[in-house]
Amino acid sequence: MARFRHLIPVGLALALTLTACAGGKSGPGGSGGQAADGKPVQGGTLTVGVATEPNTVDVYQMTWSGGLENMFQSLLSRDFDYKYADGLAEKWTSSPDGKTWTFTLKQNVKFHDGTPFDAEAVKRHFETMRDKATAAQQASEWEWFESMTVVDPHTIRFNLKQPFPNAEFRNSKTYGAIQSPTAYAQHGPNGDKTYGIDVAVGTGPFKLGQYVPGDKLVMKRNPDYAWAPKWAANQGAPYIDQLVWRLIPDSSTRLTELETGNIQVLLDLPVEQYDRAKAISGVEVAQRPGFGLGYLDFRKDKAPFNNVKVRQAVNLAIDREAIVKSIFFGHAKAAYGLVPSELSSYYEQKDAHSLNVAKAKQLLQEAAYDPNQTIQLITRNRTEHVRIAEAVQPMLQAIGMKVEIVQYDAAALKAKQKEGAWQLAVSQYSWDDPDILGWFLYGKNAPSLNSSGWADKQTDQLFEAAESAPSPKERDAKYKELQQYLIAQAVWAPIWFPLSFDAIRTDLVKGYKTHPSGPYFPDLWLANGK
Repeated sequence: MARFRHLIPVGLALALTLTACAGGKSGPGGSGGQAADGKPVQGGTLTVGVATEPNTVDVYQMTWSGGLENMFQSLLSRDFDYKYADGLAEKWTSSPDGKTWTFTLKQNVKFHDGTPFDAEAVKRHFETMRDKATAAQQASEWEWFESMTVVDPHTIRFNLKQPFPNAEFRNSKTYGAIQSPTAYAQHGPNGDKTYGIDVAVGTGPFKLGQYVPGDKLVMKRNPDYAWAPKWAANQGAPYIDQLVWRLIPDSSTRLTELETGNIQVLLDLPVEQYDRAKAISGVEVAQRPGFGLGYLDFRKDKAPFNNVKVRQAVNLAIDREAIVKSIFFGHAKAAYGLVPSELSSYYEQKDAHSLNVAKAKQLLQEAAYDPNQTIQLITRNRTEHVRIAEAVQPMLQAIGMKVEIVQYDAAALKAKQKEGAWQLAVSQYSWDDPDILGWFLYGKNAPSLNSSGWADKQTDQLFEAAESAPSPKERDAKYKELQQYLIAQAVWAPIWFPLSFDAIRTDLVKGYKTHPSGPYFPDLWLANGK
């Protein structure tokens, strides 16, 4: 089961309005930047500052999708309430037995190269995705159907061997976006081999202008765009002429560039810079769900954490509320469950995760825990993860566990966990679906993905039952059952649910409304079109 570690953060929360800065400025969509008749202004270049760039602009080979949803579209989208909505498909249905999914496509849609978007193009796209010769990064994500049927030019049917209630989710993600089969054939591996760098062709509101790895990604307005999702304020082509994504790895430099106006939108503002960003004149900070979890992971097949009572004791030793307050300045949520709290499948159990030092000590005593041993707590040398480790260390010492913190860079930490030479680790995932539990805990994913030594038949059965449930509602119920079991087994010690923050120069950028996945750029325009 392949999975992106860091896709565009998305979630099920209601749309959140921007948090206004001090100074009494008008909120997003105010009068500034509008023509005299109140209509948006056309033109200009909007520049976005980001810490990470896509590795390619080829949907088949991308491992980070940040920003590419502006060029490529999927069959479905997510609205401001993060419910499934129209994308390139205007309607979709599942059969009563869950073994077919049928999508009715929007008509008069064209790829950037002028070729028609139709059911045959969808079929060719996913056939290429699944072709082993393509070596698509996320090919395994599209093994859920057996075949595709072109019912007519505007209807495509996915035929399944067994129910797969998560078809909507897969068809709403950027890694499932449709790119032009014609362009890929001409410029891909069997053509001139320029696809993914010089050439990339989707159906989105923006076209590829220029991609300079390590520097910037320039997107140009698609003047023909007329098939926006119904929830978008702008149903036509974007107002801005160019959308530029600048790679600025250093967070302080990104914030300085926002302050000077060299960038107008800063995505994923570090929480420690929240107050500084809010203090900048003309800047507003938008909060949205982070759709992930920060937690302690255990090497569960080796002592001492092969004993469930020891794992339970660690859970009861952690003061989650204190950590959220001291490390995240209140800009996160204490975690009492294993998947993001915004998901409809969310399940929490506070008794298992609330501070209880006396009970934690009792559990260690029952487990015959040796207080003279020293536990290594490994962490990535990332500021907030190191601070989490430093906060957890005295909490565990308070129940009689000696803890030594060892820091690694990202590559070394990944290698350490993969080889299994660890005991306790600060971990974090970013994902907006409960199937992430299978990535880390499903037996068949060991040892490459499931690197914690968890091999448990009941976990596997519960996961498989959830993934093959006849409907999304039944899937949610099965995942809640799985979470209940995993919490009882204390497979992780959840600590925090992150929040994401974007900083916007609302004195320069108009029309902004916070979507759970971040800015919807076709809705935005610049003051005076500049």
